[in-house]
Amino acid sequence: MASTILAGVARLLELKYIGIMAETLNVSLAPGQLAWLKARKEEEGFATASDVVRDLIRRQQEKERTDLRAEFEMLRRDGAAGAEPVDEIMKVVHRVKKERREAHGRS
Repeated sequence: MASTILAGVARLLELKYIGIMAETLNVSLAPGQLAWLKARKEEEGFATASDVVRDLIRRQQEKERTDLRAEFEMLRRDGAAGAEPVDEIMKVVHRVKKERREAHGRS
């Protein structure tokens, strides 16, 4: 049962929205951070600083998904001590739902 729930949560985390309008976000950076961002843009051939930021976000999201998959796989393989990890699963579900609501401007 837990592995089925874990697999469902993992699939939920992989869902992607298509056709979402981009929004503008103004961010204040320290001089060193701005210099790093500009250098990365030039060195890596990004068209804009926004592309650099989106790339960093994508990489972090993928790392988090990979870490979560590894944790789910460990639970599936080894089992969880005690009761099924329903509370942990629900925390992930609530976090994902909240992030998606915020991404779409809903509360």
